[in-house]
Amino acid sequence: MSGGTDYVHLNGRLVAAAKARVSVLDRGLLYGDGLFETVRTYRGVPLAFEEHLARLNNSGHMLGIVLPPLRWRDNITALLERNQLTERDARVRITVTRGSGPPGLLPPSEAEPTVLITAEPIGEQVRRDQQLGVGAILLPFGREGFLAEHKTLDYLPGVLGRTLAARHQAYEGLYVTATGRVTEGTTSNLFVVRGGRLTTPPIRGTLPGLTRAHVVDLADAAGIPVAHQTITLRGLAAVEEAFLTSSVIEVLPLVRIDDKPIADGQVGPITRRIQRLYQAFVAQRLRRA
Repeated sequence: MSGGTDYVHLNGRLVAAAKARVSVLDRGLLYGDGLFETVRTYRGVPLAFEEHLARLNNSGHMLGIVLPPLRWRDNITALLERNQLTERDARVRITVTRGSGPPGLLPPSEAEPTVLITAEPIGEQVRRDQQLGVGAILLPFGREGFLAEHKTLDYLPGVLGRTLAARHQAYEGLYVTATGRVTEGTTSNLFVVRGGRLTTPPIRGTLPGLTRAHVVDLADAAGIPVAHQTITLRGLAAVEEAFLTSSVIEVLPLVRIDDKPIADGQVGPITRRIQRLYQAFVAQRLRRA
C-alpha cells in the first residue's frame, strides 16, 4: 500500500503491522500504564521533535518509566520511508508502556518498556477544515488535575468525548468542569478572541500543548494581546472568534459550538492572522531542520 500504515516500529525493529505483537501481560494493555506523544512530520521532517521528546521524558519521569536510549529520529525516518510517507505530511505516534509484568496494580520493580511507533498520512480534510472551520460540542464532563497535564494511555474521556461529538456531526468535544469552566478539547487546546485579545485557559490542569505555546509566542511577537484566563460557559457565548490548536491540526478555526454559530459563523481575521504566523513559523523551522 502506497503512503499507508503497513509497517510499525516495535521495540527497535521495523515490523509488518499485521504481524506486530505485544504481550497479553503488557501493562499498557491491562492498566493504561504508559504514555504517548504525537508528532507531525512535513515531507519526512518532524516539527519540534526535541520538544515532543522532552515532554515524553517529563511524563515518563512522573510515572517512573525510563525511556530507552533509542535512535528516535532514525527510527522515525526508517518508518516513514518504509510506509512511503517521506513525500507527504504524516502523524507519527510514539507509544511507551511500562512493559510486561505480573498482574496487579503495583508496578514491577524491573520492567522493560514497550515502545511502539506508528505513522499515518494526514489527509486533505485537515486542510479543508483549516479553511472553512469546524464545529464542537460542550461535553457533560471535564478532565482536569495533574494527570490531565500528561498524555497518558488513560484516554477514555477523550474516546467518549469524540464519540459524542461525532454523534452531533461535530469535529471536537470541549471538556467542561463541574464548575462550568471550559478547559480544552479531547485532542486540542482552545483559544478564543474577545475585544481583539486572545484568551486561552491557564495551563495548570490541562495538557501543555506545544502548538499552544508556539501560538502564544507568535502572538506576543506580533503584538496580539494574549491572556491566560479561565473561560466560562457564559463567557464562551460572547466570543468573537475561536480556534483549536495541536501538532496535527495546527491552527483550526472553530465556527460553531453546539450547533450555534460563533459570531457570524465565519473564520475571523485574527484566526486567519494566527494561521499565517504559524505557517511562517513552520516553514522557518523546517528550513533549519
